Amino acid sequence: MRERWIDCDGCWIHTVDWEPAAASVGAEPIVLVHGLGGSTVNWDLVGPTLAMALGTRLTALDLPGFGRTRTHDRPASSQVHHELLVELLGAREPGIVIGNSMGGALGVAIAVSNPELVTRLVLVNAALPRRRGNAEQLDRTAKLATLMLPIVATPLVRTRAPAFGPEGLVDATLGNVLARPDALDPEVRRRLVALAAERMQHPGAAPAYAQSGGTLFRYLVGRMTRDLAEVCCPTLVLHGARDRLVPVDFARAAARRRADWRYVELADIGHAPQLEVPEAMVQAVTGWLEAEHTPIPTGW
Repeated sequence: MRERWIDCDGCWIHTVDWEPAAASVGAEPIVLVHGLGGSTVNWDLVGPTLAMALGTRLTALDLPGFGRTRTHDRPASSQVHHELLVELLGAREPGIVIGNSMGGALGVAIAVSNPELVTRLVLVNAALPRRRGNAEQLDRTAKLATLMLPIVATPLVRTRAPAFGPEGLVDATLGNVLARPDALDPEVRRRLVALAAERMQHPGAAPAYAQSGGTLFRYLVGRMTRDLAEVCCPTLVLHGARDRLVPVDFARAAARRRADWRYVELADIGHAPQLEVPEAMVQAVTGWLEAEHTPIPTGW
């Protein structure tokens, strides 16, 4: 594992690379994009294994306002994240984007706006538009929208984080994100706690969370449905069946609309398979990449 800082138009981005012992000829580079509130640490359990299995370099980054990357006085909006990722991807040969939650939504947007940069797309419990006609999910979406409003989210994060403390904040987050938080690798939890303690010292963390959440929500209820229909690269949808944040029905609906995509559902898994069942995620991704892409039968 190698840490680097990359200058993207004056914004210094914290990245982590995993390199294979021997690179495979023609292997496409992979970029890993975390979700709302996430960081490069979210990929620690799958990065080394994927690099070795696929014989290619993997790069995970901290988006502005998350992990160890500061906002540099810019808004931590989906648009800023989008532009930064386009610049980062454009500086290397076209490759694979693997995105979790908000990172999956960003992957969809970039695959549509800049299809020449994304050869394949992997959506890991991606943030997705809600299914129509479901009152319970509509109520959940409305509550989530309220929490994502910057005027609500900023003071909420600012007051809750110090009250919990780093360990309490991490454990509360993992309780929402993972179906089995006790199964998390203790070393990864330690890194998450250390990073949470570091971020609590930076006043820009709370506004960044709020700005990212608010602009993500606008994308979800806006043009994302259209973007999902316009993605032209091969795509794998990987989703935990016990996701409390993005219900599995959302992923099933997306897979039905895109019968040419591969869909893999993980039973008894929550919002972050890369933390909860890293081996299963690696197997799903490598199996899909190595096999000939087979469309899902219409009507799945």
